[in-house]
Amino acid sequence: MVLGLVVSLLGVAAVGGDEPHRKIDFDRDIRPILADACFTCHGPHADKRKANLRLDVREGLFGPTRDAGDPDRDGSLPGRVVDPGKPAVSELVRRVMSSDVDEKMPPRKAARQISHGERELLRRWIEEGAVWSGHWAFEPVKAVEPPVVKGDAWCRNDVDRFVLAEMERLPAERAVEPAREAERRTLIRRLSLDLNGLPPTREEVAAFVADAAPEAYDRVVDRLLASPRFGEHFAVAWLDAARYADSNGFQLDLDRTAWPWRDWVVEAFNSNMPYARFVVEQLAGDLLPDATPRQVLATAFNRNHPINGEGGREIEESRIDYVMDRVDATSTTFLGLTMSCAQCHDHKYDPIPQKDYYRFFAYFNSVDEDGGADKGDVPPLLDVKDGGRILKVMVMRDRKEPRVTHVLERGAWDHPGETVEAATPSAMPRLAGVPANRLGLARWITDRSNPLAARVAVNRLWQQIFGQGLVRTPDNFGIQGERPMHPELLDWLAHRFVESGWDTKAMLRLMVTSATYRQSSMCSARLEEVDPENRLLARAPRYRLGAGVIRDQALMASGLLVEKRGGPPVKPYHPAGVWEDVSFGRLVYQQGTGEDLHRRSLYTFWRRTAPPANLFDVSLRQKCSVRVIRTNTPLQALVLLNDPTFAEASAALAERAIAEGGEDAIGWAFETVLGRLPELGERRVLAARLEVLRRYFVERPEEAEAVAHAGARRRRAVGRVYDLAAYAGVMSVILNLDETLTRE
Repeated sequence: MVLGLVVSLLGVAAVGGDEPHRKIDFDRDIRPILADACFTCHGPHADKRKANLRLDVREGLFGPTRDAGDPDRDGSLPGRVVDPGKPAVSELVRRVMSSDVDEKMPPRKAARQISHGERELLRRWIEEGAVWSGHWAFEPVKAVEPPVVKGDAWCRNDVDRFVLAEMERLPAERAVEPAREAERRTLIRRLSLDLNGLPPTREEVAAFVADAAPEAYDRVVDRLLASPRFGEHFAVAWLDAARYADSNGFQLDLDRTAWPWRDWVVEAFNSNMPYARFVVEQLAGDLLPDATPRQVLATAFNRNHPINGEGGREIEESRIDYVMDRVDATSTTFLGLTMSCAQCHDHKYDPIPQKDYYRFFAYFNSVDEDGGADKGDVPPLLDVKDGGRILKVMVMRDRKEPRVTHVLERGAWDHPGETVEAATPSAMPRLAGVPANRLGLARWITDRSNPLAARVAVNRLWQQIFGQGLVRTPDNFGIQGERPMHPELLDWLAHRFVESGWDTKAMLRLMVTSATYRQSSMCSARLEEVDPENRLLARAPRYRLGAGVIRDQALMASGLLVEKRGGPPVKPYHPAGVWEDVSFGRLVYQQGTGEDLHRRSLYTFWRRTAPPANLFDVSLRQKCSVRVIRTNTPLQALVLLNDPTFAEASAALAERAIAEGGEDAIGWAFETVLGRLPELGERRVLAARLEVLRRYFVERPEEAEAVAHAGARRRRAVGRVYDLAAYAGVMSVILNLDETLTRE
């Protein structure tokens, strides 16, 4: 998705600048205009470049407009595209300001035109000296000193100083202040959901609210980071990035054994494996000296792609598809680059020529794909013990004889062009002394000279904690991606991450102990007007929980959640006929029993052609996905009100509330779900609903029986069926409250 120039609240506005005295910054203010309006015809894509003019590199931007000796229409020799300090004689200004349809740039037929405000930015930039700089994401990560701020008393750590500094830079007419700190009940619920993916218990909320010690908050953070639930929660986003599934995809969509790798990811997060090692083992664990079985298992990361078992398809065509998938997954996940755009031609916006794409491709081109067909090699499978069984898990291994890599003309598998050797992108620093294989690639990615890896990693951690990354295009740190909201903060975090030894838990602890994180999500009318998208971070973000967290929360509140760790995927409730429909009757969903119905969503069987039907807004796991997807689709509301999982959770919560809440069953349930007692008005609404449902179910005993006894759980004897059904209806209301489904 092309985002183009984003109007920044923090700098010069794209429409001409409401801060006319602030110095123009090329990367922030000028490059996005050129990228959106000019690079299509005058960018890195050589085959599409017009007039032999290139504006994406310094040499082209400050060079002559045409080949030497090619005069302008009036007979004069062409001038320079940009003449620093001289907008009047700069060809760029002349062309964008021209009213002559034959001279004006972009041409009248171009879809993207340059606005008056953008033309003025270009003129001012040249007038100020036309200082050029590289794209921010490709520049080295530097140590940044936290700024000095006037309101330092508000700050709890250096994260806050960067955030507050941006607020303090605003002109008086747009001035805002940080929100007050959220209430303690809100804070512990927020922390528990963000770090463990589950709400706190009643007892945990009460203990935190009553603990007046200064270190009480930090103790909660440390407890949650040490919980085994932490790894289960943070693994989910990684499974999306790694396109993990329990089936191969495509029409046959055969089952595969991949879950031991999923458990490896959970364990890696829980043990706080350094991120650099986490990367190296997944990309090249098999190439490490004296590699252990666990390190080899880690390489299943790059075996998670869909596998095409269609009969009659060319084997080599499928193999090329798998290599390209690995290039996409690796470049997106670890580098935040859209390298797949250079599969068929030079990248239109980023400095990634097609040849660079196939040099990167070469790192994965010698992977053994078909085992026995590769000159008698043993298939690349790892034996993993599961009780008394031996499982076969696909892992990475290179062939004994490397393949020759060709640039594929227009990306076609059967049109090989010139040969290339494995190498990292030419626009980025190279790393000497490493082998030209996947291990060398992994070492390059995690080397401190790499400008992208640490930035991309901390941005995704920030995204998991704050709902959106500092860069809101986590899959695109290139020129068409969005600039970071707080670039100095991003670099400070990235530098600190590397210096800490790539310590993920320490980075998360830093984020959640900041005053920025602890703010209320309440938004004043003024703040809504000045900063509707919360780019200043002057309040806590408020957003809908992920579908898996919503399901797990309902199971936990109802007492149904089975917290068994790891193991084969399970098959909880699922609509009848879905698997059959997508497989022409070949696949039949065999619903699990007992504890399999109530495991965390992480462990649900994931079929690529029919993902879990009650999990909305999730990656389909067909390809690498690192973006957060959120909608308020009515279909999710229908699921939360009617799906067997939520119907059973409502009935089980009703049983708990009646048995443990006594006369205040509604208040007990409300506090169990939300960590607070209902207000008087809320009590009245819920009590009135209870009475309406009682009258309804008294007259409809069969419906009452179905509601009260929903699901396959072991039931409690807690009174009359119509009474239990009425309470179940009220519990469904509580589980569907906006506050329940939202991270405050």
